[in-house]
Amino acid sequence: MCQLSPAPERRVLSLHSTLGTDPVDLKCCTLYYPVSCNKDGITLVFSHGLAGHKEQYDPTISRLLSHHQARAIVRDIWVIDFPNHGESAILNRPTLDARKAAGKGVCTTADFESYLRAFLSSPSLKNSSVVGIAHSGSCTAWVLALTFTHPCPTPVAIILVEPTLMFPSLSPTDPRSIHGAANVRGSLTKRDRWPNREALEKWLIGGKGVWRKWDKRVLSSYIRYGFEEVDDLGGAAKSYVTPTLRKDEESPLYACLSHTVEPESLSRACRAVGDAGNGVHIVWAEFQEFITQVAREDILEAAGHRVVSQRIVTGAGHLIPQEKPDALGEALVEILGEILHGSGKGKAKM
Repeated sequence: MCQLSPAPERRVLSLHSTLGTDPVDLKCCTLYYPVSCNKDGITLVFSHGLAGHKEQYDPTISRLLSHHQARAIVRDIWVIDFPNHGESAILNRPTLDARKAAGKGVCTTADFESYLRAFLSSPSLKNSSVVGIAHSGSCTAWVLALTFTHPCPTPVAIILVEPTLMFPSLSPTDPRSIHGAANVRGSLTKRDRWPNREALEKWLIGGKGVWRKWDKRVLSSYIRYGFEEVDDLGGAAKSYVTPTLRKDEESPLYACLSHTVEPESLSRACRAVGDAGNGVHIVWAEFQEFITQVAREDILEAAGHRVVSQRIVTGAGHLIPQEKPDALGEALVEILGEILHGSGKGKAKM
């Protein structure tokens, strides 16, 4: 039975993916929302940014589904954790740690691409008309997945939220270069242990970090799902709380090269999605903390000016899903309405 406001189901999928050049089976923890009985409805697939997790989108999805027109065109929704983030990281931890111990390194954005491609090609999405919704660093994975030698099934539309896409010509003085380098260094030196979640919450709220601007619902889910309790082997305490994404895994993900694509790759991705359905849409933040106007113009030019629509979320910085989840939900409702009205271009089945 389909519900007007469905509670998400927690599902764990096994994906045959790669880490580096090694084939590997990874767990993919998801939230699945069975929205309607419309067999011709679209399937939304949300991916989080770096250091995020799938539950951060719950307030946005709740706002989205509060609109009848959204429920009428959306069949179901999937939200995924990347392999070293959230609950997926906990299940994949033995594999991730074994690779580090063997000197094979940590997950890269190329690994995220392989993982995303495996998910989009999985039986769970067979015969689905997918609309991808990506934030920040996960936008890179979608572009790579669509331009890989053996690409995944093409979505009917993609919504990029503050994409951190970069190109080989990027100047070292570009804010993306500067912020990226600062994040690489800062993530290695930041605190990553607390005695319990209560101490963690106090530290997040009382500090000067970005968390002070977050929606309270998103912050609460971050504390619950972005961290885990682990045994303190050899320490005085029995256990401590630490991020599910270890800081030695987080740091290299901020490097500019991790998000550098050829302009032609972005153009090809936009062309493919446009041919399959309703093209690429972008949601920008009002405050240009990371993606400046120059960066936006670079992205639009590399896309071959094939971006169908653009929107700005008022009052938001780069972390739109965390800071303004309701406003993001409203923006998605508008875009989905455009996708519906543009359905004459055809719908591609996965």
